[in-house]
This record gives sequence, C-alpha cells and structure tokens, in this order.
Amino acid sequence: MSMVMDSPVLMVSPEMVRVNGSRDSDWMAAIWELVRHEAAAGRSVQVVPTQVTYSPAEVARMVGVSKATVIRRIEDGTVKASRRGSHYRVPESEVYAYSHVLADQLAELVADDLDF
Repeated sequence: MSMVMDSPVLMVSPEMVRVNGSRDSDWMAAIWELVRHEAAAGRSVQVVPTQVTYSPAEVARMVGVSKATVIRRIEDGTVKASRRGSHYRVPESEVYAYSHVLADQLAELVADDLDF
C-alpha cells in the first residue's frame, strides 16, 4: 500500500485476483482493512478501476513484431490504442487480442505449407 496526498492507495492487479480468488485472500483482506481504517477515521473510500497500458515498443516485444508494425496496426485500426500527447498507449486487452490475431495468421501460413 502506498500513500497519495495523505490517503492510502491499495492497488489490486488482475493477477492477484486470479491467483487468490477466495473470500479470505490477502488482497480482499487488505481491501477490508483499508475500508475499516478509513471509515474509523471518518473518511470515505473510493474504488477507481484503472487499465494497464503499454507503449508500441512494449507491445512489439511482447508479440514478437517490430515497433513500426505495431504503429501501422494502430493506424489501420487493427489494434485499438489511445494517444497521450504524441504517444500511443495500447490497453492490455488489445495486446492479447492482437497476439491471438498473429497466432491465427501464423497457423494459417503453416497449414498452407502442410499437405494433409
């Protein structure tokens, strides 16, 4: 847990929830402790979802293509991304979707070369 402007911040990643999906998991206990602590001090707790995003260079490394290819796919609409200033940011869900597209394309290429 970290502090932002005198308020505690607790980040719960999707991996934490997937691994510790039970009611008595560490992440759930941490959330309840934070809520109890803040309520006892007379403060509210706000839950704000955030989305993990990656740069085109990070996406390129993850899926095994060039950064230029990722940028072309963003610009042609194959990969959805947002702009922050002059930089693209790609949501994690799009990275997974794009990796599946690439895997399907590779499977088609391999199938075309095989004789059944």
